Amino acid sequence: DVDEERRKENGIDCLLEQKDQEADPDVFSSFPAMRMHPVHKAEWYHRYQHVYGPFLFAFMTLAKVLQQDIEVALTGRLYHIDASCRYGSSLNVFRFWIMKLITMGYMVGLPCYFHGVAVGSTLFLVGHFTCGEVLATMFIVNHVIEGISFAEKCEGNSLGEKKNRPTTVMGTTPMESTRREAATKKKQIPEIPFNDWAAVQCQTSVNWSPGSWFWNHFSGGLSHQIEHHLFPSICHTNYVFIQDVVEQTCLEYGVPYQSEPSLFSAYIKMLKHLKFLGSEKKEG
Repeated sequence: DVDEERRKENGIDCLLEQKDQEADPDVFSSFPAMRMHPVHKAEWYHRYQHVYGPFLFAFMTLAKVLQQDIEVALTGRLYHIDASCRYGSSLNVFRFWIMKLITMGYMVGLPCYFHGVAVGSTLFLVGHFTCGEVLATMFIVNHVIEGISFAEKCEGNSLGEKKNRPTTVMGTTPMESTRREAATKKKQIPEIPFNDWAAVQCQTSVNWSPGSWFWNHFSGGLSHQIEHHLFPSICHTNYVFIQDVVEQTCLEYGVPYQSEPSLFSAYIKMLKHLKFLGSEKKEG
């Protein structure tokens, strides 16, 4: 909302209880083209999504600039998310269309004018396909990967209610085992609800190449996805400095902290996970 945006502009994040993990377009998949969440109905073609998925990744930024941007400007909504806090303003809508015309002019119009329509269009598409493939790859391994938990929004925060616990595609709750392990090292650990907002961010996100300055810079902080979700108002350049503190705190309180040693290993596990989700027998 407007108040939250104002707090973020001033470097003040909103209260945990005011956050909504489902008001984030990054958590939505490309369903029905791909099945990335266990609650989605499995179709026959999902058996091959681990093969055709990487090719679809290339269309990520094209879909953003040619479909999502325009849709949210026209409807004031991005999927089920109310974007009226930004696009309820006629000034903001006017600014959007002006900037869209300007950017399309220098990204498509000028290259086509100086190099011809064929070359100009090719440059535009190749640039977007490359950008889309790289970005989608670094995004998807953070949330769709072996061992990750999936959460569904529900009321209450009882530790004992199974429905409130983020679970893996196998139906297990990793936080149960991490809490038991933490309890063996410390006589008493604070009781944290399984659907506590901060705990959910850790259970549903994965880091790769943690602590690496290069990959943190190259990915714009995506390699430290857990820290990104926990502290969205902190500049990503600081993630490498707080990563070990976050990991140690998770170990201390029995909260899962999953990380992969490299983007390559995370990518392989992501493909295996897509293959499993595509072959899982689930009707809806």
